[in-house]
Amino acid sequence: MWNPIRVAVTIAVARALSPRSPAAPPSASLGPAIGRKGFFVGAAAAAASSLSGAAPASAAETQSIKTKFGTSTGDGSPLSSATFSVPESWVRLNGDVAGGRQLVLFADPGNSDTNAFILITPIRGDYTSLGSFGNLETVQETVMPPADGIEYNLVSAAASTGKYTYEYKIQVPNQPKRHLTTIFMVQSDCIVTFNVQAKEEDYTPAVASLSKTIVDSFKTGKA
Repeated sequence: MWNPIRVAVTIAVARALSPRSPAAPPSASLGPAIGRKGFFVGAAAAAASSLSGAAPASAAETQSIKTKFGTSTGDGSPLSSATFSVPESWVRLNGDVAGGRQLVLFADPGNSDTNAFILITPIRGDYTSLGSFGNLETVQETVMPPADGIEYNLVSAAASTGKYTYEYKIQVPNQPKRHLTTIFMVQSDCIVTFNVQAKEEDYTPAVASLSKTIVDSFKTGKA
């Protein structure tokens, strides 16, 4: 049976990032679609890969990022859009995704461990709502599934109109602990996941405030 969460991992794109020059952004490769429990297990483990280390950017000036998604059955035009804001100094990093997915990722040029990205994955039309994937607790088990050697610490979980939001920490063996916030939505026949992350050692009050500002800036609406 087709699994509604047979989509590429989200946070896994961070694995391929490296501290290269913004003029030559690295390519982030996502592997084949995986099962429900593997959806975020691989994502979280990959997110713990070691990247560069430097002081994070501040949010004094911001840039607004917008991407369109969903396809009209009439003229093929986009149905929805997603927007979020990051510091003006952050740079876009390229990523290769398959299966019609869209990836938009921005990172602190001084510390690519600190980043925000959206992954949009088309799904079958019979999974049209967030409820199709279960309640807050059910999806939480998908976001933070049990896995050998991986430890999670849930900070908060909240359900609001049309979305679930999880803030949590993850420790993967031989990797630095990370602090993440993930928004999980379903809109216009797509899974929409928005993620903000940083290494726990970098998660100062200033970074926590920046992360909250970026998360709060995330919105979806008509294209």
